[in-house]
Amino acid sequence: MKPDYETLIVGAGFSGIGAAINLDKAGLGDYQIIEAGEGAGGTWYWNTYPGIAVDIPSFSYQFSFEKSPDWTRTYAPGRELRAYAEHCVDKYGLRPKIRFGTKVLGARFDDDHSLWRLELDSGAEITGRFLINASGVLITPNLPDIDGVDSFAGLTMHTARWDHTQDLTG
Repeated sequence: MKPDYETLIVGAGFSGIGAAINLDKAGLGDYQIIEAGEGAGGTWYWNTYPGIAVDIPSFSYQFSFEKSPDWTRTYAPGRELRAYAEHCVDKYGLRPKIRFGTKVLGARFDDDHSLWRLELDSGAEITGRFLINASGVLITPNLPDIDGVDSFAGLTMHTARWDHTQDLTG
């Protein structure tokens, strides 16, 4: 059985973008990136709360082969990191190989056919010989287990799912 792709990459954050670019550079361009968000950037796509910025110098987040001299601050705001990720996606021609807005519900290795099977939220299945899990550790908000939180009548939100419609002026 021939797989749909040679390589499947889960996540279009910095790890997924970097993996794809390096696969292309190595002549291994038969891959597909599956991304739950509607844009690239991983953490910088999902976390949009007011004041978000890097906590280490901005240049630490850039690829060695794609340096950005345009950081506005030593500790750049999150929107700049996201813009840099989108820039890399476009400059290196990755966008046609990314399935945005698609969640991977499960991944299993098929021993009989020596390939990976990914179940997508659309109900579809895609296959690949290799799997790169670049989904990151911050993709799913980790909500604290607080007694009584279900009965709290006030507003709650996680930084990774910030609700910009809420006015928090105080």
